[in-house]
Amino acid sequence: MATLTDTPPEVERLWVEIWRQMSPERKWLKLAETFQTAKLLHAAGFRQRHPGASAADIHADWLAVQYGFHAAATMEEPAMEPVAQNVEILREVLGALTKLGIPYALGGSMASSIHGIARYTQDADVTVEPFSGKEAQLVALFGSDYYVSLPAVRQAVRDRSSFNILQTRAGFKIDVFVRKDTPFEEAALARRVQFSLPEQAGPPIDLLTAEDVILFKLHWYRLGNESSSQQWVDVLGVLKVQAGRLDEAHLDRFAAELGVGDLLARARKEAAG
Repeated sequence: MATLTDTPPEVERLWVEIWRQMSPERKWLKLAETFQTAKLLHAAGFRQRHPGASAADIHADWLAVQYGFHAAATMEEPAMEPVAQNVEILREVLGALTKLGIPYALGGSMASSIHGIARYTQDADVTVEPFSGKEAQLVALFGSDYYVSLPAVRQAVRDRSSFNILQTRAGFKIDVFVRKDTPFEEAALARRVQFSLPEQAGPPIDLLTAEDVILFKLHWYRLGNESSSQQWVDVLGVLKVQAGRLDEAHLDRFAAELGVGDLLARARKEAAG
């Protein structure tokens, strides 16, 4: 099915080539920039509607609109964050997982932005190995600036589902998905790769491969009744930027296992066009 676009083919080809040439480090920094831009636009709109709003009022609305989280009246004043604060928050969460010896891989739209074309995302997705017995230890590593529900963590580990870690002062959320007991998810976590940010101190970050990002997103697209245009756009972005670099056999094998072989064929055709 053809999609509407305001970008002529020659401009899109140039745009894709720019992203093909861009380093993962630069894409990572652009993620931070787009998150901060979204917060600035939200603040401008809220202040236009409520001229006397304080910084705390604006921040409380951001938390409510983006995450459905209603801050307590006694919550601290929001931090005046630098552009890359969401990156530092993510590092804190990944550091907590590493401290407890919990293998992880960054996925979702952050991963598709690194492998493909960056876009604004209001959260980060992280897949982890099951960590039964360490739930309370993990929650204890986060201070008062974080909202993490221990019952939700325990349920997610038990059911192999997900839980959230919300940094309330910055208004940034990490969704943690406990790896399901399937050959695909086991292989995806085992195939994770590392990338480093030379501009920033800190250890390398574990990341899902481009192939597994595509497969996860096609799977979620199907589970969502193929209604999420953004998931589809993310898939096309990775296919275009990584053209000629992908393990096509891996894609074919697990697309068939996940029941998304038809979607992969359609995406390949659309990306090539």
